[in-house]
Amino acid sequence: MAPTNVCPACGARFTCGMNAGMAECWCASLPPVLSVPEAHAGQCYCPECLTKKIGEAARR
Repeated sequence: MAPTNVCPACGARFTCGMNAGMAECWCASLPPVLSVPEAHAGQCYCPECLTKKIGEAARR
């Protein structure tokens, strides 16, 4: 599937399931630790950056 988003943290291109018209996005399988997208970011993070941010939040 063609990328639909650009990660605001690292610039990687990735596909958001919701933007691609899928019933569910890959991020739905991750723990709901952060709102997606975060208010200050303006867009969703790529799988790698979102996983990293969830890990950082869980350690706090």
